[in-house]
Amino acid sequence: MQRKQSTRHLCCNLILVLTMISVTFGVSAFSANAQEVKTDNQQQAPEVVQQTIVQEPEQPALPQASSKPFRLAWDTTTKYSNAFRVRGRSNTLISPIVNPLNANQDDGDRDFKGGLISDRLDVLSEIDLTYKSHYGIRASAAAWGDQVYHSTSNNNSPTTWNAYSVIPGQYPEHTRDLQMAHIELLDAFAFGKFSFGKESSISFRGGKFAQQYGESLFFGGQGIAGGMAPVDLIKLLGVPSSQFKEIIRPVPQISMDLQINSKVSVGAYYQLGWEETRFPPVGSYFSIVDILGGGAERLVTGFNPAVGPYGLPIAFVHGKDMDPKTWGQFGGQVKVRASHGVDLGFYAIQFHEKAGQLYLSPFILTPPVVTPSTFEIGTFNWVYPENVKAFGASATKTFGNFNWAIELSGRIHQDLTADGSTITPFIQADTNHHPQYAIGDAVNGQISFIASVPPNFIAKEASWAGELAWNELLSITSNPQHNLDPNTTKHAVGLRTVYEPVYRQWKPGADLSFPVGFAFFPMGKSAVYNSFGPDKGGDYTVGVALAFRDVWRFGLSFNGYYGTAAGFLDKNNHYAMRQTMADRDFVAFSVRRTFGVRESH
Repeated sequence: MQRKQSTRHLCCNLILVLTMISVTFGVSAFSANAQEVKTDNQQQAPEVVQQTIVQEPEQPALPQASSKPFRLAWDTTTKYSNAFRVRGRSNTLISPIVNPLNANQDDGDRDFKGGLISDRLDVLSEIDLTYKSHYGIRASAAAWGDQVYHSTSNNNSPTTWNAYSVIPGQYPEHTRDLQMAHIELLDAFAFGKFSFGKESSISFRGGKFAQQYGESLFFGGQGIAGGMAPVDLIKLLGVPSSQFKEIIRPVPQISMDLQINSKVSVGAYYQLGWEETRFPPVGSYFSIVDILGGGAERLVTGFNPAVGPYGLPIAFVHGKDMDPKTWGQFGGQVKVRASHGVDLGFYAIQFHEKAGQLYLSPFILTPPVVTPSTFEIGTFNWVYPENVKAFGASATKTFGNFNWAIELSGRIHQDLTADGSTITPFIQADTNHHPQYAIGDAVNGQISFIASVPPNFIAKEASWAGELAWNELLSITSNPQHNLDPNTTKHAVGLRTVYEPVYRQWKPGADLSFPVGFAFFPMGKSAVYNSFGPDKGGDYTVGVALAFRDVWRFGLSFNGYYGTAAGFLDKNNHYAMRQTMADRDFVAFSVRRTFGVRESH
């Protein structure tokens, strides 16, 4: 325990050190009359990290007359944010009487009775070093701490408590490590570009970075982009209107892009590692399943009332997950500038899933055997399917103030929305040659737009973006005996839109905007993606953002969820496909400041 506390104290101290460094360099930047760095005007709720995703690093903004070959840009953003729960807990989502399986999907809800759910400091530091704008390195790191997870929670339900490493009311170690104090490296890569001929060039990157192919805006998980990188679901749930490029996480890889001429380019990449999607850890505010994410320790199936005042849980404990191999993920694209201003893209990739399927492994299936000392009846494991193949095409064109895009893609060897598989010692089970989950082929489509809205009665300036997504199961190609979850449908449809009017110079030096986001899933019971969206439900965000002299950024937002309330799993152990967040509306506030240093030699 002393070692764990020392680690946490070290993380907290490092956060404070980074904050002091950022302030110091900010003062230095003022003294040197360094150029201020402009940041986006989008409202951000409490989040793990404000991640910068770029196809190629933006070069530092230096005077046009400068001919110095080496350029350094170092930006540090400090941010304070908090959030408050504004709706009480729903018995539909936490009561085991309403749904016995709520015992395995209620800890995140019970831990926060109301009031403060986040009290957080973030530090993001990014550095770019370039030579003649053609070669360079980029690195970024983030540190954060949330004081809420330093204290005890409001969970007082021992009979539905899933952790065994801590008592009810305390957060599991992995949850505290990720939420309370954490430091991580984000981007770390080198890049270069060589030109030959008048229109031809070749560029490369190598290291740890994020990228995406295709034209996905919000629903990248089902598009080509969804196979290229894990995502940060903590950020997505904290900022529901985030674009997909804002939530993807960097992974080790190499990439190359060949510009053949002004109309044709070819790109390819190969990934050198694999990382799973980051789910909210068990017991955190946005966690909806107590056996998924960091801190997942036990799946409760019942109790022995003869042991203790509440009984000892009879449960499956978390065993060793089956991660995929680290190699075998790659892809390529061809981009073409066609006639009439139409840009076309063609893509093909192979990837390993970043979200898993569930295996339950009883010690002995019939009759059930219980370990006398701990009342464990088996293990549960998350397995990550391998070698999913995707291919697709896209087109984009600008009409007036609107840029429209369409993407159509298909997937082969895609794992489907199936119930957890029970594995006995007599069954071979893995992630590739002997999968015990349904596999099939699917097709996906998205239509999106980004617009700069002309002056109207609402505002002189506004941005507007939206996307309509659809997916369909074509066939089940493996394990037809493992039927799809009976609550699913072959077709699914969802849409999301964000509108933000901006009022420049509302007050001297101050720009005011009102971001509004809305999502609806008229058909959300996807047989292909079990987290596509709540059927006939969705979410909405109403916020206000203030930018003062392009330096300080303030944001305030209300984030709500609507639709029929239900846990992730219904009482029949099938996916409910309803609104799991129905009682977790929250208000979020944030303030951030970016300090920038620019040097050239």
